[in-house]
Amino acid sequence: MRALARQRREGFTLLEVLIGTTISSVVLLAVAATIIGVNNVFQANTLSKQTVEGSRVGLDYVRRTVRLAGYGLDPALAFDFRTAGLPANTKDNHSVDLTTWGTFVTDDLAFRYRDPMYVRRGQLGSGGPPYTLNLAGGTTFGQPLRQGQTLLVACPGGLDFFMGQLAAGALATAGTTTLNADPLLPAGAIPECLRDANRPPFVMLVQEKRLRVEAFGGRPYLVVRHGWHADADFDPLVADVESFQVAYQMNRPPADSGCCAAQVAPDGTASTGASWLLGDESPLVHPTTGSTPPKYETPYDAAERYNGHPANIRAVHVGLTVRSTRQQPSESLDAPRRLFNAPPPPAAEDAFLRTTVETSIRVPNMTSRSFFTPEYRDPAIARDLRNVGGG
Repeated sequence: MRALARQRREGFTLLEVLIGTTISSVVLLAVAATIIGVNNVFQANTLSKQTVEGSRVGLDYVRRTVRLAGYGLDPALAFDFRTAGLPANTKDNHSVDLTTWGTFVTDDLAFRYRDPMYVRRGQLGSGGPPYTLNLAGGTTFGQPLRQGQTLLVACPGGLDFFMGQLAAGALATAGTTTLNADPLLPAGAIPECLRDANRPPFVMLVQEKRLRVEAFGGRPYLVVRHGWHADADFDPLVADVESFQVAYQMNRPPADSGCCAAQVAPDGTASTGASWLLGDESPLVHPTTGSTPPKYETPYDAAERYNGHPANIRAVHVGLTVRSTRQQPSESLDAPRRLFNAPPPPAAEDAFLRTTVETSIRVPNMTSRSFFTPEYRDPAIARDLRNVGGG
């Protein structure tokens, strides 16, 4: 009996079991909550890192490339604001609703520059269009050229030039090809110096870039197209871009301008205050070739340098929003941010993480007032042939 009583005293009462279970449950719940919290923080950091890295990659490429706009070209030919052939025929706020992803909004940024690593000599043949281009000395282009590749043919000194795209079916690697005149090139007769076999003109590549957001595999990507034509090949830069916005800072007259101090901005705003920006407000006003472009010899203080022509672009403002691939596991909410003149984002917040970046990129080549292949000689001295080739 004594042994049985001692055995009963060594067991646990129901109250003790309940207390032990409660304490164990509290400890296990605390441990589980900690693990869940740490996992949520890890997932949120992973999503944040993804969006930050995507926005950084996109912005770095845009900064590095847009800065080249207008290099080695007449500034009037550096930017393209035509809308024919673009999705919905618009360069501003093209909106696409993807079934499984959501809605993205994109502007279109198209610019070009001369390739500094490429030069040949050649001349245009008689007749045209299309115009025959023959390289000098039996040389070839040396590389396969892209479909619709733009070539610049410039006389020594750069004063007279022709720019055109490879015509359909043109040979891309032989020493001869055919070109159609560039649509932005002013109409006129072909300068005779471009047909001179004794002093062959320079033949140079023109790189054309188009930045916009496009859908692939049900996701929006910021892409760069290597050409302005619709079927130009492309490279994806950043995935899950929710908004891509572009605005253009225009040349504006200083307060002491003799011609244009009181001139109204192309979008109708007053000339005082902030810089002239086009494309950042509604109703939309973009630079337009309908204005008179400045020429190399146009004085700095002239009305042609303070209008809405693309040749007067001095900086490009870019905004980019990258969204996470999935929602956060926690209940924290993030609302989309409005960029420039993009449509107002939905009022409802969601659990996606977003990174929005903005930058202003100066385009120094657009202020050029000297030709890109200058001669070094004195025309007043007979038979002065110093560097008659230019460059």
